[in-house]
Amino acid sequence: MLKVWLFVCALAIGIHLGGPPLLDADEGRNAEVAREMAATNDYVLPRLNTLPYLDKPIVYFAAGAAVMEVLGPTELAARLPAYLFTLATAALLFWWTRKRIGEEEAFVTAIAYLAMPLTVAFARIVIFDSALTLFIVLAIIAFFEAVETKDKRWTIAAWAAIALGVLTKGPVAIALPLLTAIPFAIWRKSFRMLWSFLGLLLFIAIIAPWVWAVSQEVPDFLHYVLVTETAARLATDELKRTGPPWYFLPYLVGGALPWSIVALASWREWRTRNPLVVFVLLWILVPLVFFSISQSKRPQYILPLMPPIAVLIGWSWRSSLRFRAAAAATAAIGILLLVAVNVPQLVDRIQAPLAGAATTTGLALGAIFAAGGAVAAVTKRRDLALIALSLPVIAIPVVANPLMNAIGERRSTRTLAATITPHVGPRTPVIGVEAFAGSLAFYLRRPIVLATDDASELTSNYILRRYDRIAGSEASPVKRMSWLDENLTSCCEKRIYIARVKDPEHQQLLLSRGAQVIATGTHHIAYVWDGRKP
Repeated sequence: MLKVWLFVCALAIGIHLGGPPLLDADEGRNAEVAREMAATNDYVLPRLNTLPYLDKPIVYFAAGAAVMEVLGPTELAARLPAYLFTLATAALLFWWTRKRIGEEEAFVTAIAYLAMPLTVAFARIVIFDSALTLFIVLAIIAFFEAVETKDKRWTIAAWAAIALGVLTKGPVAIALPLLTAIPFAIWRKSFRMLWSFLGLLLFIAIIAPWVWAVSQEVPDFLHYVLVTETAARLATDELKRTGPPWYFLPYLVGGALPWSIVALASWREWRTRNPLVVFVLLWILVPLVFFSISQSKRPQYILPLMPPIAVLIGWSWRSSLRFRAAAAATAAIGILLLVAVNVPQLVDRIQAPLAGAATTTGLALGAIFAAGGAVAAVTKRRDLALIALSLPVIAIPVVANPLMNAIGERRSTRTLAATITPHVGPRTPVIGVEAFAGSLAFYLRRPIVLATDDASELTSNYILRRYDRIAGSEASPVKRMSWLDENLTSCCEKRIYIARVKDPEHQQLLLSRGAQVIATGTHHIAYVWDGRKP
């Protein structure tokens, strides 16, 4: 039964993958970078709106671009890599737990990992963390095997995985595996197994060609990566992503539900000096401390901590798991959802376009959570309890699809782009007046000329810090605001202008120059100007 359920879990978290529109800012921006990479066949330098985008490395963008080469620039193509990286991580956990614990425990571990809210969420978002998690898990497992087997081939594999992680999201891929492996290796008196001359050579051989190639086009690339994107992110609040020291604890517990509760309730099973259990606990605790003292905090940072929680579940399965607390919590969540959607004061707080979808989703999820918790509480069979507890989480992509579509309509420009498209010819410029959305460029399949004071609309720290240089280039799609006055007085070319809904000053300016409204979205208004002076 567990074999079938693992297949169901893997399939369920991918349902409706290409349904909802791409959400701005992250999904729209990342998908647009991948689309431009596929369109130009430049698999070296990521670009956003034709400008160098060096806020993240190449691997995830290249994966998205490769899929778009086959499927075209669609939502499914943009999200598919995250889903596939997630399945690959589950497969890796399955292999390792089968090798180290047992076959049935391997199925339990993989099911637990796939049926975690944080796993499901980032398997369906155009963002880097599912890929980073795969490479970090591979590196951490390889280090464990190197220490336990004294086989340097595992050390070489670990450094190769770290290199791929660095090419996915930067130096954090070095820190997490080593922070986990170093104390374990010292405890096992095998510190030397973490280092290999051939491993370091392979690490350099994987990373160096891309770094060299990008540095040829962008000479200050390494300074930006090492100083701004790494040191400033970890040691200062320069990037405005800070939070309290306990920031990650709710995400750790909530993101791994219900298995975080199962693991805590079964704590006696991992009160042991077994090397595997000690290693897995270090895998959770040491990176958690590292991220907690960091000045940059986002929920997705702890996605690599979901796999060791799943392994704890697999380990505890060999003796006994305590499901009652998790069953009660699951049922309680369901009851709270059912109550919440029937309280007018709460429903009325939801914005009108989302209220209907939120109510329907809340009712369905509430019923599934309540039923799953009830079954897990009363059944005597552990496999049925496992299935009952995992069902509510893997049902989220199916049940919440109407809500995600409604949210997407508010946080995406897909509908706006569809209305604009008939007005856009092959040479028609689209001009954003202090307005840019990655999803709009993605859906229109073209760059957007941006009139702006600082280029913050592109949500790129690299571009933001080099605004003066970029805006000073005649060929750049980023223009100073003074350029807009000249553009509005020139003729005789048809243009599309995009303004923000909350920018009445520029709306009035465009109308006064003869532009006509052709589409209104949640956050943007589109205008067409036919090329004639008013």
